[in-house]
Amino acid sequence: MNRKKEKRPVRPLGQENKALIERNRIALAYMELARDRTFQKLSEDHKLKLMEEVLAVGDEVAGWIINEYGTNDPRKIAAELGVRVFGEDRGKSKGSEYRQEKKEIIIYRNFHEKLLREVKSTELSDHLLKFIVAHELFHHLEMNRVGQVYKRYKFGGWRLGPYVREHYIKGLSDVAAQAFTQTLLGLEISPQVFDYLTYVLYTVK
Repeated sequence: MNRKKEKRPVRPLGQENKALIERNRIALAYMELARDRTFQKLSEDHKLKLMEEVLAVGDEVAGWIINEYGTNDPRKIAAELGVRVFGEDRGKSKGSEYRQEKKEIIIYRNFHEKLLREVKSTELSDHLLKFIVAHELFHHLEMNRVGQVYKRYKFGGWRLGPYVREHYIKGLSDVAAQAFTQTLLGLEISPQVFDYLTYVLYTVK
């Protein structure tokens, strides 16, 4: 008996890759918040919705920043915004920081050099400094134009009569910064490589 060959729906090229990128972005967000007790108490549906909303914030900010300044180079944008970017030898494990009071982005040289030794890809090496600057640039934008992302979301804690202590998930700001960085730089590297870069940035000591 001859059976007709079932036709499988053809997905447009790029759709699978987009789904993979989004899945990886959400996985990175979960990694960022893995140790946050308030986040872990949320339902899985609530977690997913929260991640999608916060990632969209980072994407949106990257979009209007590119339109406003006509470039996706975070160092040029920082200069336009009056933010000084420079290196220091006195390193910290996190590798970089934004100093709000002085409008400065600090890159610790020893950390940056260690990352360059860890990352073997030329493509990654070329993006590395921009990657770090973009992440801190988002925190500058939070403090001066966007508002701190994590403060948009409040979660109920303990209650005593009419008093309720609310909790925040500070890591949400870093989740938005991850999305901002990826979208701003328009990284053409694979999602897995982007994950590796993020992993190294957060864990190399």
